[in-house]
Amino acid sequence: MFDRFLRPTRVLVCAVTVPLVLANAAAWANAAPPSAQDKPASGDKAATADAAAPDAVVVRAIVAGLANQFEGYLAEVLPDLKETAEQKSQMQRYVWKRFSGQAAWYVADPAKPTMTVARRQAISETKVKLFIKDLKNKDAMPRPIELTKKDGRWFISSNSL
Repeated sequence: MFDRFLRPTRVLVCAVTVPLVLANAAAWANAAPPSAQDKPASGDKAATADAAAPDAVVVRAIVAGLANQFEGYLAEVLPDLKETAEQKSQMQRYVWKRFSGQAAWYVADPAKPTMTVARRQAISETKVKLFIKDLKNKDAMPRPIELTKKDGRWFISSNSL
């Protein structure tokens, strides 16, 4: 009965480093909707630095966490999750507190924020899950962050960072 849970599985993990420079953060806020650049070209291991890509959303959130700017982080969160003052308050007390305290774990150099995407899982056309490598705790499993596309833009819908 439980043998399906005990079967070994194979997991392909491919580390991709996404360099995104803090200097471009202002330009990213007004970027065009995502296009075919959301996915790297076939055979290309480096992810795109497209400002509208899911990776860029995560980097902007991490930059906000490093700078302790809750409003910057909130701009990257799915609008449905921040409609009421109560939702924003709970997010600030629980999610933001952990996220901002751990943001430095995911970047090698805060002056040039980069992150390592260990795995990318497309859930649907409008949902993607990125698994981000923890650079502080080297033995830790990559942390998932789920993004949802709404009105042509990617937003963070849940995270374990």
